Amino acid sequence: MSNQPSQGPDYQRPENQSGGPPWSGYQPPGQYGQGAGHGQSQYGQAQYNQPQYNQPQYFGQASYYGQQVEPKTLSIASMVCGIASVIMGWLLLPQFAAIITGHLALRREPSGKGMSITGLVLGYLCLLGYGALWLLFIIGVAVAGTAGSNTGTF
Repeated sequence: MSNQPSQGPDYQRPENQSGGPPWSGYQPPGQYGQGAGHGQSQYGQAQYNQPQYNQPQYFGQASYYGQQVEPKTLSIASMVCGIASVIMGWLLLPQFAAIITGHLALRREPSGKGMSITGLVLGYLCLLGYGALWLLFIIGVAVAGTAGSNTGTF
């Protein structure tokens, strides 16, 4: 008697079986180079690099998720003008350019929403800040002009 448990009445150890396959219905895979046909795998499907009939052929790199890249020209222009308004805001021209292109970009380019919002925020904040400085400068010049003309005699 052996030390291993019984596997059932029909079980035979593989070394005790006659030269057939170890399981009924089992067929060992073919040797290298002896497959189904050229371009066909063992399971009846075409191999990966072989073309199939009635299927379109695509060449080149596929676009990201199958969509074309949308232009973001207005969004980039809005952000660049917003950054320029921080540096050259005393001109007041970059703020207006950032605000106008930012609003146009929000309407026309939904994919560049972040850049257009950045341009809008920088444009409005710099317009408010530098506009206040211009207003104080103009008031200061006006007050200095009226105060200098008074001679102080009654």
